[in-house]
Amino acid sequence: MFTVMFAIARTVGWVAHWREMITDPNGRIGRPRQLYTGPVSRDYRQISDR
Repeated sequence: MFTVMFAIARTVGWVAHWREMITDPNGRIGRPRQLYTGPVSRDYRQISDR
């Protein structure tokens, strides 16, 4: 019964994603872009020196 209740609760989200996928003219998957903004190079220490 848990699986059925889980699926019923998720159906609204699944249908919303399906409708968005069908109506999107570009047909792309929406993912946030991630860019690393940290330091380019870091100092490396050998395991024996740690």
